[in-house]
Amino acid sequence: MKKLWIILICLAVVCATGLPIANGIIMERTIKSAVEENNNKAARTGTDLRIKILKYDRGLFSSRVKWSIENPGGFPGSEIAQVVLVNQGTHGFFSVNSHTSLQENPWYVQWVNTHLKGKDPLSIQTQYSLAGTMGSTIHMNAFSFEDKGKMIDIHALDLDVSTGKGFETLDAKGRWEGLSQGSEFVMGPVTFTSDLYQLTDIIWAGKNTFSVEQLKINDGKSDPVNLSGLTSNFSTSASEDKRVLTMVMDFHVDRIELGGKPLSNWAATLKLKQIDTASFEQGIALYSDIMTQTGQRLEKEGGDPGNFQTSVKEEMARNTPQLMSTLKGLLKKDLGIEIIGLDIALPEGKVTGELDLNLKKDLDPSNIFIFAMQPDMLFSFFNLDAQLSLPYALAGGIPNLTKPLFPGMTTGFFVIEGDLLSLDMHIKEEKLFLNGHQVVLNQ
Repeated sequence: MKKLWIILICLAVVCATGLPIANGIIMERTIKSAVEENNNKAARTGTDLRIKILKYDRGLFSSRVKWSIENPGGFPGSEIAQVVLVNQGTHGFFSVNSHTSLQENPWYVQWVNTHLKGKDPLSIQTQYSLAGTMGSTIHMNAFSFEDKGKMIDIHALDLDVSTGKGFETLDAKGRWEGLSQGSEFVMGPVTFTSDLYQLTDIIWAGKNTFSVEQLKINDGKSDPVNLSGLTSNFSTSASEDKRVLTMVMDFHVDRIELGGKPLSNWAATLKLKQIDTASFEQGIALYSDIMTQTGQRLEKEGGDPGNFQTSVKEEMARNTPQLMSTLKGLLKKDLGIEIIGLDIALPEGKVTGELDLNLKKDLDPSNIFIFAMQPDMLFSFFNLDAQLSLPYALAGGIPNLTKPLFPGMTTGFFVIEGDLLSLDMHIKEEKLFLNGHQVVLNQ
């Protein structure tokens, strides 16, 4: 019996000392693996965002990690090119609990000292488990500060984020009580969730939800807007072989007040179908590269925001071959766009509609030159079915909507039906019909 007790005590001692040490090692491997994977993906996709471990001190029962997130071109909306984070972790029996601080960022400390009297509103707690998963709880206390003579109130935020082993899954849920600037601007509470998995280096598939309970804008210069009950869902799914994607976004507004008139139940669903995964990923990487090059170019030229559009156009012109290649990869058979259940109430009346447009066969962008000579050839490439109805009072004063614009049209894009303007357009047997009449383009 004594031997059994001795063995149990020895096992307890080993666990009490060994498990925390092992968890410290797992935490180090998890962090370094995440950093390496992020930087490898950034290199593959041509982005400038990098993560660096500046210092890693792992003890037997605690660890201190100093690391940074760096973007040479600066983060959007600021001149900050580096964010330094310090993790102080305590090694437990089954996990490591870590506290993250931003106190080694002079710009952050200065802002907190200047605007919040030194009271840091942010708290970040992270848990690293034996299974290699990670979960973070982020809380931000409410605070107020003055900007250009006006008080801005930032309300509390709670966010939970967890990742699976290998950082291939991401789950998040949060609630932000919103912000306000007197009665001129009020937003919140805001809730959001994400349930995602990594499909490629760039693309994440899964579901996102977003809702805003209230949004009020009343600057005294234009008609006030009062919106409540906005919800939106966005999902990305892939085919079994991951070669094509489907993206669906829907929104609904319970109530909106425009110009003093209360309206309700705005809704629509947008679906993008049969998107070539490889070409879509190529497009995202190319867009990121164009924006990065534009930012670096502006910085060299003095950072004048007025030159932004010109710089973007020049970068796009420089990347024309890549853009055409990406576009050709996307314009494949069955690529389509669908709008379902468009229902928008306006003071003048309701706007309703449906749209279903997709490619019947692969389309080479170079065919645009052929279409310029023979426009009717377009109809052999597309399936189309579209209906749209809107109040005559909203757009009846625009004559080009109801009159034929060229000889091949029998009617305008819209016809008058009572107090509505109505459009009915579809392609049948490679011919275009508008409001019941064939449209002939080759005239």
